[in-house]
Amino acid sequence: MRSKLHYFNPGHETAILQGSENYTPPTNVQRMIRELAYLPVWYADPEDFVFTEELISPRFFSLQPKELKPFATPISRKELEGKGNNLPQMEAAPWGVSPQSLHLFNKLKQNGNLDLAIPEWKDDYTWLTGRQTAAECLDKIRELMPEMAFPVAPKFCKKIREVEKYLILQRAPFVLKTPYSSSGRGLLWLPERKLTAKDRTWIEGALNKQGCVSIECALDKHLDFAMEFHSDGKGNVRYEGLSVFGAEKKGAYSGNVLGEQSHLESFFIEHFGDDTFQRLKEVVREAVRQIYGSIYSGYLGVDMLVYRKASDNSFAIHPCIEVNMRYTMGMVALRISQKYLAPHARGDMHITYQSKPGEAYEHHCFMKKAYPLEMKDGKIREGYVPLCPVTKETKYRAYMLIF
Repeated sequence: MRSKLHYFNPGHETAILQGSENYTPPTNVQRMIRELAYLPVWYADPEDFVFTEELISPRFFSLQPKELKPFATPISRKELEGKGNNLPQMEAAPWGVSPQSLHLFNKLKQNGNLDLAIPEWKDDYTWLTGRQTAAECLDKIRELMPEMAFPVAPKFCKKIREVEKYLILQRAPFVLKTPYSSSGRGLLWLPERKLTAKDRTWIEGALNKQGCVSIECALDKHLDFAMEFHSDGKGNVRYEGLSVFGAEKKGAYSGNVLGEQSHLESFFIEHFGDDTFQRLKEVVREAVRQIYGSIYSGYLGVDMLVYRKASDNSFAIHPCIEVNMRYTMGMVALRISQKYLAPHARGDMHITYQSKPGEAYEHHCFMKKAYPLEMKDGKIREGYVPLCPVTKETKYRAYMLIF
């Protein structure tokens, strides 16, 4: 078995849309990649490596409690290029596969003379990453589970007048989305049936950049959740687990719930029944298998939500808001819960951004003192754990708080 060489490259959907090996992420995404580069350590196996442009706080993992070790090894570009011949056989494992991430691995392989297996880029990945495929997945789920009254797929519009027509025919509020975006980015909320000048500018910009936008009726959200899967690219898809996450009112990701699967599933079983929930898992797995299973090899997450029906205020499920064809924060939370949490321990995993210099470090120091780490039988029972180094320059922070 080859060790994996992980690489955290969030926002890869935009890299796929551009299709260029030399894609440069926006400045804020570059900062996120740099400051959260160690995040894969928490889902990687101990024999794996995690690529980072340069090593930040080299002692960060050696200072973690000994019970949590061994960890995967963070490794810089300089080390990869210098130690190439002494490293084991490896396999490239980016957070999200894109022409840019595969180009980076090819350069590392060449410069470091590494024995590194790199997946091939497939043109189908561009289509599979877009929201049109998630809509196809929703149609497939509706077809496989007709007994559930799931919402219809969004409409894709190439012109503003198509958007306006939809507004007239349907009931407000609405949400518009660009086809290549994720984690709550690329969304426009429309509270009414009329477009403002600002709305028109946003839609025109989106149409110019991406060719179309999707529109659907916004739902009265109660809870965000996802089902995590692994596809082997040979027609087999395995259900990995459930993730429950927080998203702000307008869709931006704010954090994941940590805990045992039975705890995460309890809400769904209570409100929808165990049989229905188990059937939904199987139906979504089958839809993913039919659409992604024979093409894509890797992890993917299907984002869903529980909402209240306008007719009687009862709970209902939207089974496929989007499909993230990559590692997901839900997958990170799932692995942390499985590997590091004591039985019955619960908590949250957060990714935060603080724009003021030194503010993230201040919060980090306060939380370290306020929530000391407590272990039980080699697992975390409660306390604060930073998942990546935090310095006075840090703006993005990843951490878990167990209580």
